[in-house]
Amino acid sequence: MKIEARWLSQQGTRTADNRDHAGLGARPGEFLGIVVDGSTAGATNGDYARAIVEMTVDWFVQSGDEWNADLISQAYRRIHQSLREQFRGSASLLLVHVTEAGALTALHSGDCVLGQLDGEINWQSTPHTFANALTEATLRDIAKSPLRHLLTQSFRTREYISPDVLSREKASGTFVLASDGFWAELSDAEQIAFIDGDLPAHTDRDDRSVLLMRLLLEAPFTISLDERSSPNFYTRLSLG
Repeated sequence: MKIEARWLSQQGTRTADNRDHAGLGARPGEFLGIVVDGSTAGATNGDYARAIVEMTVDWFVQSGDEWNADLISQAYRRIHQSLREQFRGSASLLLVHVTEAGALTALHSGDCVLGQLDGEINWQSTPHTFANALTEATLRDIAKSPLRHLLTQSFRTREYISPDVLSREKASGTFVLASDGFWAELSDAEQIAFIDGDLPAHTDRDDRSVLLMRLLLEAPFTISLDERSSPNFYTRLSLG
């Protein structure tokens, strides 16, 4: 499998720093991509989001343990315990792990959302918000509701909540790992334009970001990182 990855991120106007962070880690036969969106409330949530990304990628690359959902859940408990000693914060998290054979596992907590790009974006997960806590709603309807800013679940230091898990036996194509500034504040047409590099200059905006991962199943296992990727992108590759 060949993985082509690009991180696109535009800082918002509501905080002094861009609190959307992403990472990519690879070891022989498998890789993971992660997006973390630090809450706008609290001065250190950008640093908190960065720390989650870096600790997740470092753990994955350095660990020799066979991947499974229980393993990452245990790792996140340890990461959470370590970070709560340094921060008081909250962030949304979305992680995607893919094996060389194409098996995909996604873990998410908060309002980062997974989609698949095929001309348009077909969203594969739903955010943890009060807008859809009691009844199912489309992502577009959730985006219109002020209740979407209230999260029912996130990666917050005051308590540990295990992320939800999605899985596929075989995945290919282009996957989109998006922060809420992307899926909630941009129209469908603006989202495609953003992916193509056209960043809308809205005067009031949240940080908006996407990690694009194109999976080519039939190719040898290689990782290709787009050198045009935005800042706040942490990578570690161990393929030898």
